[in-house]
Amino acid sequence: MKKIFWLLATTILVGEMSTMAAYAQDDTQFELTSVDCRTLLKMPDEEEEYTMVFYHGYITGKNNQTMVDGAALAEITDQVIDYCINNPDSTVMSGFEQYSSAPPQ
Repeated sequence: MKKIFWLLATTILVGEMSTMAAYAQDDTQFELTSVDCRTLLKMPDEEEEYTMVFYHGYITGKNNQTMVDGAALAEITDQVIDYCINNPDSTVMSGFEQYSSAPPQ
């Protein structure tokens, strides 16, 4: 399961990198803490996946984690999606903050 998750995550990131030049030309800026759950849930599947991978990376970096558990990330994804379904006016960041935590030191 871990290998499949990492293969998928790597594939998504490589695919995203190939389109970065097009996105780099877009001057759109947004505040990460203001993206609401309703917006996430209305995204096309691929965009939702990229967004979830991005937030996982952001939270992982914020928590200074250099080792990640693919199964745990998949579980967090499910929890955040459920959170967003039940709280569409809440922010995606609040869902990640609720279900992601820094590893014990």
